[in-house]
Amino acid sequence: MSELGELSAENGETEFSHIPDWYEWERSCVRSEVEAGTYNSGELCVTVDSLPNALGFIRLGEGILVHNMDGFVVRGIDRDGDEFLMEKDVPSLYSYHIEYDYLGKHGDCVDLNTLEDIWYIFPHGTDFSVTKMALATEELYQHYWRQKKDPLS
Repeated sequence: MSELGELSAENGETEFSHIPDWYEWERSCVRSEVEAGTYNSGELCVTVDSLPNALGFIRLGEGILVHNMDGFVVRGIDRDGDEFLMEKDVPSLYSYHIEYDYLGKHGDCVDLNTLEDIWYIFPHGTDFSVTKMALATEELYQHYWRQKKDPLS
């Protein structure tokens, strides 16, 4: 990105010099996956921290995150050996909060919450995009309600 806020390739040529145009192109790609019924993050290995009632962070444990046409599923084993599970179906989330490089040391983060708790979910590796998940959450929600209004479309 230049000092004027324009995107450019090293050779100066780019399809999108305006950041909002690039972002909307990303959204349209995710929308196409959702409309085709193929959106799926796959199983992502994650670390999950819990922030129950803002009492302070607790390392819940290691687990698996899946985000697909049905919504989010996070499951794993906590530090006591007990299973944990959070499921958020598509109509329950029109959007959600993400963090990039949380606190400069934890990496990108997906935040999912209930009335009692917030889970900070940190996918391992580089084969995921919290931005794509955020866009997909919005597109899945819109798609769900469009289908609900007109189930034959």
